[in-house]
Amino acid sequence: MATIDQATEETIVAQPPVQKRREATLWSALVRSPIFVVGMLLVSFWVVVAIFADDCLIRPTCWTGEARPQDSTPWLARYSPYEQFRGQIRQPPSAEHWLGTDSRGRDIWARLAHGARPILTLAPLSVLLALIIGGSLGLMAGYYGGIVDEVVMRILDGMIAFPQILIYLVIIAALGASAVNVVLAITIAGAPGIARLVRSLALDIKTRDYIAAAQTRGDPSWYIMLVEILPNARGPIIVDSMLRVGYAVFAIGTLGFLGLGLPPPSPDWGSIVQVGRTAIQAGHPWEALFGSMAIAMLVVGLNLIADGLSEELQRYR
Repeated sequence: MATIDQATEETIVAQPPVQKRREATLWSALVRSPIFVVGMLLVSFWVVVAIFADDCLIRPTCWTGEARPQDSTPWLARYSPYEQFRGQIRQPPSAEHWLGTDSRGRDIWARLAHGARPILTLAPLSVLLALIIGGSLGLMAGYYGGIVDEVVMRILDGMIAFPQILIYLVIIAALGASAVNVVLAITIAGAPGIARLVRSLALDIKTRDYIAAAQTRGDPSWYIMLVEILPNARGPIIVDSMLRVGYAVFAIGTLGFLGLGLPPPSPDWGSIVQVGRTAIQAGHPWEALFGSMAIAMLVVGLNLIADGLSEELQRYR
């Protein structure tokens, strides 16, 4: 009998943890999901373009903040986003300028390539900060309940009552247009929604038997929230965060279109569309068209990734 028990124990030890097997199976299913793969391709395209637009990746001055735009060597971007070609204003797409030139003779593809960098940095960063703030508030409200839940959620409900675009406009108008203020505005506007999601998940998970067992063992509240509740709520949180990155991309584009995004001459995608829209009736739709397509590609890609994740997580729940 002892030999059988020993063999059984060795077999159990040799097997990988159930959680790891489930994650491996989930990832293999995601790779086979057409929705997820298409979304990854769309997002990966702009990630690669943003990284290899010029030689900033290997240029020390770029990391120290001492780099100047004219010092860079274009790679995928082909030209500097600030370089003006005289006599080539509002040119259609050609072999020399793949997407044409804008109203100042600047290469549209170069501006879109370099504009991918701030949007792919600011959007995830703002969602990450909103996730930290909103997730912490929602986790505490859901776990403790009572007066903590009432106070936190009533304040957040008051913030949700305001349209997000209004919050963006008020914050940017008060503090000025800059990358930091754009991140701040999106973080403040997004935190209440994340808090509500995390609170609802925490209210459900804290009724499970393993939470009661952790409380019986005398585990501290912070340990239960961070180690027991949060990991078991990560699926819906990841899906929601991916969607919110898409919303943040759209918000940054909207603010740029309204003139409240990154200050000029930064190649902000929203400002590219705003400037280009005035030339549509003049027979030059390229700037507005390609700027809008860039925003649409990135947002659609992020939404497809979220849809693929949500679909596969439902199967493995």
